[in-house]
This record gives sequence, C-alpha cells and structure tokens, in this order.
Amino acid sequence: MEATESEISVGEFKLNFGSIGGGEPLLLLHGSEPQETWRVWEPLLPLSDSHRLIAPDLLGHGKSTRPEETPDYTEQARIVRDLVEKLELDKLSVMGGGWGGQVALEFALEWPDRVKAIILLASAYDKDQLRRLQKLRKPTLIIYAEDDMVTQVKAGYLLRDAIGTSRLEVLDTVARDPRYDFRMSHRLQKFRAPQVLQLARLFLSNPESMVAEPPEMENELKGMELRKEDQKEGTAPTSTP
Repeated sequence: MEATESEISVGEFKLNFGSIGGGEPLLLLHGSEPQETWRVWEPLLPLSDSHRLIAPDLLGHGKSTRPEETPDYTEQARIVRDLVEKLELDKLSVMGGGWGGQVALEFALEWPDRVKAIILLASAYDKDQLRRLQKLRKPTLIIYAEDDMVTQVKAGYLLRDAIGTSRLEVLDTVARDPRYDFRMSHRLQKFRAPQVLQLARLFLSNPESMVAEPPEMENELKGMELRKEDQKEGTAPTSTP
C-alpha cells in the first residue's frame, strides 16, 4: 500500500502532503534540510496499519509553497495548525524529526488540546521552548542516536528533563554501521527505522504507560549542595532541632 499525495490550500499557501492508513491521526513533520520532503517518512509508513499518517511538505520544501524566506518554526507550527483544522482533525499524535521536532513542540505548546502524544527524533529546540516545556504535560517519546554530531544526545537529556511526562531512548551509534555517515544519524527514520518503528508502535499503543514524571527532589538536591559547600569550607553542617 502506497501513500497518496495531495495538495490543499491553507490561507495564502498551498501545502503538499502524503497520507496513508486509517485510525487515529499521526502527523509527521520533517527536518529543515532543503531537500527534505514528506517522503523522508517512507521507512515508517508501516505505522499506517494502526494510524492515519499525514505528512506535509513544510513551507519552503518539496511541492508546497516556497516563500522568499522559509518561515521559522513558530510560523510553521501555525500553518500546521491551519492544516489540522482544514483536514477537520480533532486530537492527534505528532512525530517530528530534527527541526520538525521543534515545530511539533511549538504546535503542542500553542495548541495543547489538539495533541494526544509526541514523538521526537533527534529533535531541535530553542531555549525559550525549554522554559515553556515544563507546562506541556503530554506523553512524549524522545529518541536520539548515541553519536549524533548534528543534534547531540545531550539535547535529548535536556528535553527529557524539561518535559516531565517523557521517556528518552538512546539508540546505538550509527557510526558502527559502515553504510551510514555518523553525521547523518539525526535522520533516524531512515538509518534506524526498525528500532524507531518498534519504539513508536509500543509508545503509541499506550503513551501514558511508557512515561513517568520524575520525583520532586528540589529540596533534597538543595540539601546535597549545601552539604557540599559546608565540606569545602571545612565546617560541619548545621542541624535544626
């Protein structure tokens, strides 16, 4: 079964998108490299056996409208919202790769009632988003490659810590596979499709069961830091009655 390619008007723009499958909708958002289109998701199309996959060419990419300047992630998120409304989708899950992950996060932050769950593949982000993610409260699966030189795995840990309802999965190094260049390991939907498919299927079947909020340890961690400072200064920690 092959995906169907369609075009739809969204405000002043034309959006090209691929779609396949039935069931709950899953929106797929590609990265920022000029040659990327919705077809980067073809290795993950088997997810269509349980979900309706909708994968647009973001503005400035593929067959969608190409403005003089490619819109930033905030504008792309707004266009994605307009697409969701035009397709009359109520609640959906969203998966983003690289910059598409950043667009997915912005979409979820701005229109949380639309989002059921999020999957991030080597996602980009900005510092402003990290501050806002504490309030996201959506089940989120975060997947990175161990040796990614474009979106490094430490970004995955930052996202995990910012989103309390999240789970981080770190895949083996791509560099061990001689067919692939480790610099391209952020394209996990291509280079690690079997692992991503397995994780995505498990997560999407019951998102809440795969994530857990970390315990509130702020006071305990503060106490540890105070004890460290006391030890450095050679003073005994004070106790309260």
